[in-house]
Amino acid sequence: MPSKVVEIDLSRQEVREFSIDSRPWLGGRGLAVKLFTDRADPGCDPLSADNVLVAAVSAITGTTAPTAGRGHIVFKSPLTGAIGSSNSGGRWGKILKSAGYDALVIKGASSNPVYILVTDQGKDLAERVSLRPAEELWGKSVPEVSDLLAGRHGQDCSVLATGPAGEKLVRFASLMNEKNRAYGRGGPGAVLGAKRVKAIVVKGSAKTGVAEPERFKDAVEQTRHIMKAQPITKRVLRDLGTAGLVHLINEMRMLPRRNFQDCIHDSDLIDNISGEAISRTILERAGGCFSCPILCQRHTRVGGKSGEGPEFETAVLMGPLLDIYDLEAITLGNYRANELGLDTMSLGGTLACAAELFEREAITPADAGGIALRFGEASLYPEIVEKIGKREGIGDLLAEGSLRLAERFEHPEAAMQVKGLEIPAYDPRGMMAQALGYMTSPTGACHLRGGYSIALAFFGGIREVPRFSVRQAAMTCKNQQDLGIIQDSLGICRFIGYATGAEHWARIYGAAIGEEVSRAELEQAAERIASLERLFNLRAGFSRKDDDLPARFKTEAISIGRRDRIISEADRERMLDDYYQVRGWDREGVPRPELQERLSIK
Repeated sequence: MPSKVVEIDLSRQEVREFSIDSRPWLGGRGLAVKLFTDRADPGCDPLSADNVLVAAVSAITGTTAPTAGRGHIVFKSPLTGAIGSSNSGGRWGKILKSAGYDALVIKGASSNPVYILVTDQGKDLAERVSLRPAEELWGKSVPEVSDLLAGRHGQDCSVLATGPAGEKLVRFASLMNEKNRAYGRGGPGAVLGAKRVKAIVVKGSAKTGVAEPERFKDAVEQTRHIMKAQPITKRVLRDLGTAGLVHLINEMRMLPRRNFQDCIHDSDLIDNISGEAISRTILERAGGCFSCPILCQRHTRVGGKSGEGPEFETAVLMGPLLDIYDLEAITLGNYRANELGLDTMSLGGTLACAAELFEREAITPADAGGIALRFGEASLYPEIVEKIGKREGIGDLLAEGSLRLAERFEHPEAAMQVKGLEIPAYDPRGMMAQALGYMTSPTGACHLRGGYSIALAFFGGIREVPRFSVRQAAMTCKNQQDLGIIQDSLGICRFIGYATGAEHWARIYGAAIGEEVSRAELEQAAERIASLERLFNLRAGFSRKDDDLPARFKTEAISIGRRDRIISEADRERMLDDYYQVRGWDREGVPRPELQERLSIK
């Protein structure tokens, strides 16, 4: 399956096109991982010209397949030093496809601020893909630069922008499309900021063709029918958004508070940040990404300001993780984070770490510049977000992320992170497979790259797994990770997984490319991608010792079902041994030579 790639060398000011067989990689995440690992030095400084950033879509992007508009970006993370991998909805991925490309590779660094324009108009490559001066855009917020470039190139274009946070090399700066849709985790905004790229504008009108239209139509209709029969994809996410999970995760005693010190919340307070509260107080309307029938987006208004969010992760990690239950304050902080281009998950995790350090008197009021960096201080927002995004005062230290912050103040144990990436809003002590997912995720603690195992604990149906089973954790985690890799590589939403399985997408993808594709082929592609990501990290200096959780989760118990729950060191060792075995890796987590040969990777 040939995929068209455009590669831009910023240092040489050169552009070239080529094709690659994407079928072994599917597209999206898999194609991006292949292109990235072929070019990037695992030992490079992530904020140097030697880093490479790849954005990719798939053969079904832009079709009528439900949610088939997502893009995927791969890079070396400035926050972790591991492979970075980030996914987003919106329209940008779909329009990159409409402009005629399946992947965009960016190498080197520009000497002056630029933006990249990619269109399907022009007789030669220089007309279709160009570097444009961006000095007048430097320093502007995401909405400002998005509006300026849409005014210049037409409202039918899509703008992927880095905000002031990316320019200032905040290590968890995001890339934003449609102003509020984020390629958030791991700092891709800082990577483009270091390359002096303010934005990537894509514009195109081509429709994605499929090889077998009737077979494709039948497979899509079947998938949409299944989605309409599943309450989560039919109604729940539309009615409540992702924050509809707040009460459920709280009932499971997995909703973190005070930097993961406990999971105990006042029921009246927790209701303040729930999806139900958002719907009845600040929601203007629901919305969706390209070709999405789920409509989980929350378009909200607080006072005279409008924006998107908060999503579940933001509501919790900028809320109860800091002992804050003020929805309006959280939402205003969320708005400003989007405008500056900040990952709200790492933002909340870093602020919670700072609050604990402040409580321990490791960070003093003088260090904080007079800002009350304490738990329960809703007045932090949006001022502290502004300081981080612009690296002003204490914000300059917070911009380094929780691990570097905690190490700076000699309490690394206060950083709730894995490989430097802050932990999502599900306490790992509440499910063994989810804990293992955080440990083994190639990007650091991530509920998506690590496998969304927690879904099987509350929406698993016949696939439901016991939450505290060490024995079942490895296979559960591996299967969820592989399903996520398939979804990321085909450019579809993770929420699809509540209603459909890989077999449905094998039929859709097969009809699109005009070949017979089995579920087994998709699963083998996922194995190939997972092992190549692992090889990159090993070459970047990571090893088994980095597949670990902070000590808090091993020594400080939370109570679930009248039992104290921890992830013991023995649990960790057993789960890692089992996981490496089912992956075909040796005891140190190195993919075995015979596996590499079978998967055709090196």
